[in-house]
Amino acid sequence: MRTILAITRKEFEQYFASPVAYIVVALFMLLCGVFFYIFLNIYMQTVSQAGAMGQEAGELSQSIVRPFLTNISFFFLMFFPILTMRLLAEEKKMGTYELLMTSPISIPKLVIGKYLGVLSLMVVILLLVALYPVVLIIFGHPDMGPIWTGFLGLFLLGAAFLAVGLFSSSLTDSQIVSAVISFVFFLLFWIINFLSRSDQWYGRLCQYISIYQRFDDFTKGVLNLNDAFYYISFAFFGLFATGIVLQSQRWKS
Repeated sequence: MRTILAITRKEFEQYFASPVAYIVVALFMLLCGVFFYIFLNIYMQTVSQAGAMGQEAGELSQSIVRPFLTNISFFFLMFFPILTMRLLAEEKKMGTYELLMTSPISIPKLVIGKYLGVLSLMVVILLLVALYPVVLIIFGHPDMGPIWTGFLGLFLLGAAFLAVGLFSSSLTDSQIVSAVISFVFFLLFWIINFLSRSDQWYGRLCQYISIYQRFDDFTKGVLNLNDAFYYISFAFFGLFATGIVLQSQRWKS
């Protein structure tokens, strides 16, 4: 356990040893701020129009938080390949990968340590993003259910994506190639989600395997254990596949 924590700490600190983490976090928060303002502005206009017509506007969480979190899940597709591309590809590029492969550190500890390092950075990002719903809590009375489950869904979705990104980084010694592979995987998930809206037979199949479709329930305030198990299994499979790749490379070392 001490070895895993040491690797986790090293990976987390390395993100902030270069401008990458600061740039990614800043751009992520900027995009979140822009979309939060857009949805808030739309809601305020809706409230004004509903008041003029003697009607009630929609609930805060469903009108603002739900589309806000849905857009954040799309931002993962753009930013997470950048966060994961260096995890193993950089080790290979810098020549330290061979040392890792010949060290007494076991493959599972190495994989889990690196994964927890980037997962810790994602938690920091989500905590910063949570400041936007806090504004609604301070100045309004949103339904807290969709907020809690929505952020839980973001965490599980992000955890699954990061596992895929770590796997992509294990396949190459180029950070750019690693980022492209991750982006292609994530884009494929997005396409599957788009196809799941079809009434054809493949629509039902895509709906069952879609990683984004399952996130939709979380934004509604619905906590489905099957969906949570799906994300955990997805992340486990990504880490397991990474372990297999690293183990095969260790045998060749």
